[in-house]
Amino acid sequence: MIVERGFPAPPSHYIDRLRQAPVQHFYDVITNGYGVMYPCAARVAPADRWAIAAYIRALQASASAHLGDVPPDTRQSLAMSQASQ
Repeated sequence: MIVERGFPAPPSHYIDRLRQAPVQHFYDVITNGYGVMYPCAARVAPADRWAIAAYIRALQASASAHLGDVPPDTRQSLAMSQASQ
C-alpha cells in the first residue's frame, strides 16, 4: 500500500545488512524514523518498540529455521496441532 502511494519500497528484513544489524538498529528506526519513514516515538511506547524489534528478529530467524531446530516436545505438539486442522 505504501509503495502504491508513491513511497519507495522498504528493504527486506531478510537482507544480510539487516540480519547483521544490532537489534538496537530496529528500535532506533522505529523511534527516530529512517529515510522517508516517520519517527514513531510519540506513538509507540518504548516497551512496544522493543517488542517489535524482537518480532523482527524472530521473523529473520524463522526464515532459515529447520524442523530439527524445534525441541522434540514442541515438535510433537506442533504436529498434533496441524493434524487437528
